[in-house]
Amino acid sequence: MENKKNGASILVDTLVNHDVEFVFTVPGAKVDKILDEIANNEKAPRLIVSRNEQNAALIAQGIGRLTGRPGVTLVTSGPGVSNLATGLITASSESDPVLAIGGSVKRQDANKRTHQSMDNVAMMKPATKYAEEVLAANSVSEVISNAYKVAMSPRKGASFVSVPQDVQVELTDYDALKPVPYEKMGHADTRSIVKLVEEIKKAKLPVLLLGMRSSLDRTVKAIRELLSVVKLPVVETFQGAGIIPKDLEDTFFGRVGLFKNQPGDILLDKADLVITVGYDPIEYDPEI
Repeated sequence: MENKKNGASILVDTLVNHDVEFVFTVPGAKVDKILDEIANNEKAPRLIVSRNEQNAALIAQGIGRLTGRPGVTLVTSGPGVSNLATGLITASSESDPVLAIGGSVKRQDANKRTHQSMDNVAMMKPATKYAEEVLAANSVSEVISNAYKVAMSPRKGASFVSVPQDVQVELTDYDALKPVPYEKMGHADTRSIVKLVEEIKKAKLPVLLLGMRSSLDRTVKAIRELLSVVKLPVVETFQGAGIIPKDLEDTFFGRVGLFKNQPGDILLDKADLVITVGYDPIEYDPEI
């Protein structure tokens, strides 16, 4: 129990890990726990109270435009969330990154007629690039990180995350995620290729995980040419079947994606470097 943190604390830690400097807010009961955690965390972003939620969203948009990184706003449920709409629509239409976080009633009250209860996600989907509700404390950091990443990805815009009250106080032993490098679109540059070569050389057990999109003709050819020179162990998803030919079967350790009881599953667990090609998480559930 000593090592566990509540969902609100994990949320704040995630903002810290993403180097968020300011949070623009209008305080309200449905985000009290998050505000408490910000106040009690020395590394937390600075809280700036706005006159209303629309102002908070527009100021966050300004931060996004000036820095190129998402400005963050935190509001309560009901009218707190609905007042964000104009600011988030503007941010999305003008390609400025914003991360908006809204409180919500407890999950058990979501379908009841209760104070400031509203389907936040349904309200925000047309106004943002990404709108999701956190369903458990152990997924708080993942959802916040995804929202931040989507807001930053081309074309930049607004993301929204709804966090129910009970998720904010729920305890979890999960840690806050740190941001991962953003994918570069198109062909890898020379620096990226050199870095990958260095990582492969340093790794004790590098593994190549091939997914559905690695079955494209040009990709298959490149993979086979690579394996003819560098004998990396290979695991395929079921949708990536047939990429490794018979003459390279000494590199092949089977397919994964269903029950986590295959040699490839063991190999991926033990790998200290996994290189994915054409892989989509839908092929191999992260829970596995």
